[in-house]
Amino acid sequence: MKSIELRKVPCGETFTAFGEEYVVLDHVDGGVLSIRKGIWKKAAFDRGWNSNLAQADMRDTLAEYAEFLKSKGAKDSDLLIQRVDLKATDGTRVYGYLDCTVALLTLEQYGKYKEIIPKADGAWWLATPVWTRWLRSPGTNYAYYVWYVYSNGVCDYWHALNSGGVRPVLTFDSCLLVSWQDGEPEEEADESSQKEELWADYIYYLSEWNEEHTGANNYGSSPMSFNEWLEDRCKREDDDE
Repeated sequence: MKSIELRKVPCGETFTAFGEEYVVLDHVDGGVLSIRKGIWKKAAFDRGWNSNLAQADMRDTLAEYAEFLKSKGAKDSDLLIQRVDLKATDGTRVYGYLDCTVALLTLEQYGKYKEIIPKADGAWWLATPVWTRWLRSPGTNYAYYVWYVYSNGVCDYWHALNSGGVRPVLTFDSCLLVSWQDGEPEEEADESSQKEELWADYIYYLSEWNEEHTGANNYGSSPMSFNEWLEDRCKREDDDE
C-alpha cells in the first residue's frame, strides 16, 4: 500500500481512507465519486413508507455515517457536496434533487458504473423511487417502493419499510491522501514522508515568494496559505496531465 492523492487513483480501483475501503467510480470537478466497497449496515429506507430520500429515515443513517468518518479524522473539506437526482423510474421529478455529503447511488448511476462496482454480500438500497404519488389524483401504486440491488448485481424494487444494505456514496476531495495498492513492487513513500516532502515544497515556495515581493510596492500582500498552495498545485498538475 502507498499513500497517494486520490485524484491519481484510476476508476474501478479500491483505496482506503479513514479506515474504510472505497471504489473510485468517477473523477468529477474537484472531487472523486466513490462508493463503499461493502455494505456498511442494514437499515430501513423509511419506516413511514416514504420513497423520497430527501425525507426518508435513510437520511439519518447516512448522516450517521458522515459523523462516523469525522470520528476517524475526516474534515468537512474532505467530503464534498454532491447533488442526487431523485427522478423516479418513469421520469417524473416530483422529489426534485437532494444536496448532501453522503448519498446512495441512483438507478441511473448504478447502470453507468455497475461494471466496476464490486458485488456485495446482500441486497443494498439505491436512491431512486419506483414511482411517485400522482399530483392530480390519489393514486399511490408503487409510491412506497424503492430500487435496490441484489448480491448478484441484479436490480429490483422493494418496499421502503424493509431493511436493506447501505453502501454510502461520497465525493471526496481529489487532493485527499489515501492508501492504494497499485501492484507496483517498488517501495513507496509512506504518508508521513509525503507530507514532509509537501511541506518542504511549501517552505521553498515561501522563500521564493519572499524574494520576489520585497519593496514598498508589495506592501500589504501575502503568500498563499498551505491549503491554498496545495489546491493551486493540484490544479496545475491536473492541467499538465
